Amino acid sequence: MTGNLAKDAIKRRAMLICIVIAYIGCFQWIYIHYLYPIFGYFGYDFNVPATAQLFLAWFLAVLPSLWMPIELTRPSQLIYWILYLTVVIPSMFVPMYAGLDSPGEITVLMIALCLGFAVAGLSYLFPLLPLRFYQVSNRSFWLGIATLAGLLLTWMVAVFHGQMQLVSFENVYDLRQSAGDIVDQSSANYSYMWLSGAINPFLMGWGLFYKRRWIFILGAAGQVLVYSTLAAKSCLLSILFMIVFYFLFKIRRTAFALKFCLVGVLVIGIPCVSYSMAGENPSALHLLFLAVVVQRMLSSGGLATAQYYDFFQRNPLTYLSHVKGISWFVHYPYKYPIGQEIGLAYSGTTDLDATAHFWATDGLEAFGVPGILFVSLVCALLFLVLDSVAQKHDVRLTALLICFAGLNLANASIFTSLLSGGLALLMLFIYFMPGTADQKFGLGVKPIRVGEAR
Repeated sequence: MTGNLAKDAIKRRAMLICIVIAYIGCFQWIYIHYLYPIFGYFGYDFNVPATAQLFLAWFLAVLPSLWMPIELTRPSQLIYWILYLTVVIPSMFVPMYAGLDSPGEITVLMIALCLGFAVAGLSYLFPLLPLRFYQVSNRSFWLGIATLAGLLLTWMVAVFHGQMQLVSFENVYDLRQSAGDIVDQSSANYSYMWLSGAINPFLMGWGLFYKRRWIFILGAAGQVLVYSTLAAKSCLLSILFMIVFYFLFKIRRTAFALKFCLVGVLVIGIPCVSYSMAGENPSALHLLFLAVVVQRMLSSGGLATAQYYDFFQRNPLTYLSHVKGISWFVHYPYKYPIGQEIGLAYSGTTDLDATAHFWATDGLEAFGVPGILFVSLVCALLFLVLDSVAQKHDVRLTALLICFAGLNLANASIFTSLLSGGLALLMLFIYFMPGTADQKFGLGVKPIRVGEAR
């Protein structure tokens, strides 16, 4: 029996490695044939690397698949997988092809990031924190969420009531620019960020898991409303992400990592096939699809790694002065927020806010290459706390609730994600969330059925 289990584990690990290799191959193809020719002006250059460096990039990109969790036993493992596919793998290739720094410097960056990613996963070696949970009734819990949502929604509508409109993805920047002026004058960012980053995803995830369509619809409508104020594409895409992860958890008899990576191969493989079939001359709608999926969602993390690393090789570090609170004691050395500084340096305009993942912002920006290891330890601690507050709930439920937060973490400072991004608020929801639904309150329904009983 033990021998069969060991053979099964080896088989699944081998399958996982093969799927990851397929994902990397698709990423490399789409970079060379689509990203570089179409978005070269963005910084996606193509400098042919030496064979040894290309081999190292492949080795370091595949290496984490040897230790990545195959089964989902803690909710943060979903975020860990998201970071792997959207940040770590692209960061092994984009800096190398972009060629902003010497091959030796890029090699140091690649090794440091791979090591930092391993450090972030150290939290899974430690037992969960023995937290004391306080009993909150369903009525009190949902009344609290409804009150907070109502206050934030009122605040947002009061500030943006003359601005709100649904626009196409092609026209988001005009609406975003005018909305940015309103935000600067009103400090209303917490209203829409907490709604889009915590409350609406919580409603969508809970509604899906417990099959309460009206709660899911409330959360989805809330995301559409936030999109109408700031034109953040991620708000609309979050609805699709939630549904995809919901059905991913419903698939039986297949390890989570295999399902997740197969979806990843489809997400990047479909653009490869469709772009090739279009003769590398796609329609405007096809180009929009490719830009959202390939450039924005799957590749921007790698470009940010390259640009942040190059920029802070030659410019002052911030020593976390970009974080509110720390900026009271440490001088911030730049005129604009760092995303705009990066946009100005590499695109010639402050209209491009080149926000990035926490290894770039809280790592390279704050302390250079050693900062990658520092913020990886912070990430490991965050994972441990998140998993600890979620330990009394079904891991499939909590993973569904935080999936959009994981995508946000791949595009923002870890401190921004926690505070203004709503991750800390979402963790509070999970901590106080009752373990069972209350029949009297009208929420007593069975959860989705996935796989074997825990």
